[in-house]
Amino acid sequence: MLILSRTKDLVVGPLQSLTRQAPLIDQVRHRHNVRIFKPRRAPVFRAKLLEISKPVWQQENVFEDLWKDCSYAAKEKEKKEWDLQINQLEKFYVKEMMENFEKSQVIGFFYSNPIKEIKRRVAWQNAKRAGMELEQYHYRVGVAGLKGTKWENCLHFWFKFPGEMNLQPIVFSPDLNADKLLKFERKVPEFTLLGAVVGDRIMSKKQIQEMKNLPSLEQSRGELVSILGYQQQRTLQLLTSNQQQLSTNLSQLIKDKSPNKEEKTESE
Repeated sequence: MLILSRTKDLVVGPLQSLTRQAPLIDQVRHRHNVRIFKPRRAPVFRAKLLEISKPVWQQENVFEDLWKDCSYAAKEKEKKEWDLQINQLEKFYVKEMMENFEKSQVIGFFYSNPIKEIKRRVAWQNAKRAGMELEQYHYRVGVAGLKGTKWENCLHFWFKFPGEMNLQPIVFSPDLNADKLLKFERKVPEFTLLGAVVGDRIMSKKQIQEMKNLPSLEQSRGELVSILGYQQQRTLQLLTSNQQQLSTNLSQLIKDKSPNKEEKTESE
């Protein structure tokens, strides 16, 4: 058998006609007979290498079971979770947004057309003059803060387009006066009112416009007090009417049975 020699630089054996650059080969005689059809078992280390390096053919899947190996749904779920992750700066935005939600009586959501930064600054100043606060938050911030709270349905008003520039304009007002949102919308043509949270109720723009024609809270309270006072007086009058009628009947009965009445009848 011819093998490569690692200790000699020259070629030995029957292949001496090879050049110096050819592989080095030696002839070695085995101690046992080589059985081609029934070879000897390989050593343990070589058997492990052969077991690891043996070729493996992938099992052919049936056409009906191909959907089981589809990983598209898992990739989409992982992508959605990745898109909703927030960084350390956005955690401060979540805290600020929740504080504004808790202390505001009216919360307005606006659709924003493309607007320059100087006009956005003017819109912020108009909100400040009306006693309101104009803020902008990304959809990730909204989900992280409002998910699982009583304001969760407000996420339907948010911009859900991909990109960091799509921020949702929100106006926070500590006063229970929804008419300010309509006045603010007229001052900023790029903003369109989508809806608002008035108290603990989500209202549309049409409902807010109808709410504008309603009387103020002080006037409604005055009317309620007058209605309750009238009903109280009417109830007291009905309760005391029977007593007055009873006293009138008794007095009339006493007059009829008095002795002066009997004497008059006898004289006549």
